This record gives sequence, structure tokens and C-alpha cells, in this order.
Amino acid sequence: MQQHDLTHLETSIKGLCDSLAGVADRKSFEEFLTTIHKPGFTTPAEVALLRGVVDSMHEQAKTLVGLKQILLSGASKVEINPQPLPPKAGRAGGGTGD
Repeated sequence: MQQHDLTHLETSIKGLCDSLAGVADRKSFEEFLTTIHKPGFTTPAEVALLRGVVDSMHEQAKTLVGLKQILLSGASKVEINPQPLPPKAGRAGGGTGD
């Protein structure tokens, strides 16, 4: 893997972790739970919409957990093979001088 590819992948993984941590922030969900218990919060139609969004988010979170397991499991099975070194300068072509 080229260094710039490795750097890009590492940056993407760190960004993913940050995004998932933001989604998992309990404080905002705790505030939401307080709000939904207030009298007259919403109509039955809005409840159905909210329930659909929450159910969808829950299913997507379970999918992400599965994908994470696949990623980590697959990565742990990859055998690390050292890459051959490039030819040294002056020895390219391997000619015998005939």
C-alpha cells in the first residue's frame, strides 16, 4: 500500500470513529427523551414518523456493528508479506555486458 493511500485510509478511519462517537452521544438522546414525555409533545402522525426514524437508526446501527466486525475480522486474517525491494540503481536490466 502506498504511503498516501495508508494516510488517507487512516484519516478516514479516524473520521468514521469521530462520526460514530457523535451519533452515540447520550446527552442529546437524554434531552430528546425528556422532550417526548412533555404533555402535547406531538400528534399521532408525528409519533409514527419519529418511531420510523428511530427504528431505522437502530437497524443501521446494528448493521454498522456487523460491518465493523467484518472489517476487523478480515483485517486480522490478512497475512503480512514484505514487499520486494525495488532494484538497486545501476543493476537494472541485469545484463551480462556481452
